[in-house]
Amino acid sequence: MSKFGIESKIVLYGITVVCIVSLFSVFGISTFLAKNFQQELIRHDYGVAGYLLNHKDAFKIAAFTAEKSSEDIANGSSALSYIGYNETVSIQLFPTVLTYRNDVRCILFILLFSIFGAIYILFFFYMQKQHKVLQKAEISIRDFLEGNPMARIESERTGDWHRLFHMVNELSSILSAHAEQEKQTKEFLQNMISDVSHQIKTPLSALKMYQEIIENSSTNSGAVGSFSQKSLREIKRMEDVIYTLLKLARLDAGIIIMQKAPENISNLMQDVLERFAVWAERENKTITLIGKEDIFLNCDALWMSEAVGNILKNALEHTAEGGQITIRWEQTPLITQITVEDNGKGIHPEDLYNIFKRFYRSRFSQEVHGIGLGLPLAKTIIESHGGTLSVVSRLDLGTTFTIHFCALD
Repeated sequence: MSKFGIESKIVLYGITVVCIVSLFSVFGISTFLAKNFQQELIRHDYGVAGYLLNHKDAFKIAAFTAEKSSEDIANGSSALSYIGYNETVSIQLFPTVLTYRNDVRCILFILLFSIFGAIYILFFFYMQKQHKVLQKAEISIRDFLEGNPMARIESERTGDWHRLFHMVNELSSILSAHAEQEKQTKEFLQNMISDVSHQIKTPLSALKMYQEIIENSSTNSGAVGSFSQKSLREIKRMEDVIYTLLKLARLDAGIIIMQKAPENISNLMQDVLERFAVWAERENKTITLIGKEDIFLNCDALWMSEAVGNILKNALEHTAEGGQITIRWEQTPLITQITVEDNGKGIHPEDLYNIFKRFYRSRFSQEVHGIGLGLPLAKTIIESHGGTLSVVSRLDLGTTFTIHFCALD
């Protein structure tokens, strides 16, 4: 009993009270049945006596077996009352009635003991089984609380408890998923902080060095101008890191809602071209736009321009002087496709699976001063529009980035 819960004990106490009340009621039921039997016996004797008085010519068995009339019963009652035999006679003078009462009591006691005994046994085994099930569930829950995210309660069977266990398991799965997400978020933030620290540490160190050189060369206007330009370049680099990270953080947090509208792709690509025209001209690189002027894309123009611009910027950085870059777009009933193709030095196969990772820097492109955020940002923006970004590249032959948008989107 001590291992059962308070609810089980209450049910057991209730059954016990019902059992005791039922046992006490046996006395009342048996007395009531015995009293009725006594009255029927006296009524029968009235009928026999009256029948004999009304049929004095012969003694027949019918006096005991035949249906008695009201007259027989009345005459018998009058005759037997004369000698003191009536319904007020004590039950103790009727051994048959006493035997009947005791037999009824015995039968009822045996019946009740059997019924309640079976109830107690079934209840005990049921509660013992339930206790084991709840004990296992408690162990699993405690195991989960102590840090085992895979701990689950067995809930393959049917029943109220197992339905509850199933819901607990679902809750555990949700909590585990949230915990894993929190863990990944924490790891991501730690890596992000580490990468940002590394990215900013380099230009800060350079700025400090340039500043010291400028201070020591205050009379040398040529050196001051040169290192001032280098300082501005490092400041611009830090600015790019910070602004790009802010954009990524806002996209990751879901703060930004894309303001989509039908945009003319030709006009959109022309805007992108104008942003990089001076750069391309300075390095003698050609940017060509190819596509129909009546193709529209449902997108946020500013963010889509940012995405394509980052891909074009990457192409310019990895294309030698005199290189060619082509931006091409086309549309079918199923998809809208934009490609940015260059004839640069290509991407090493080792890097193809990593170029969309934040702050990734290839060991094969040490000369490029990128921050490793442009392509991840472009991919995030395109995916926020429901599109996909893929890349194909061959060393020394060039690279092609392809943006796909489903027509249903």
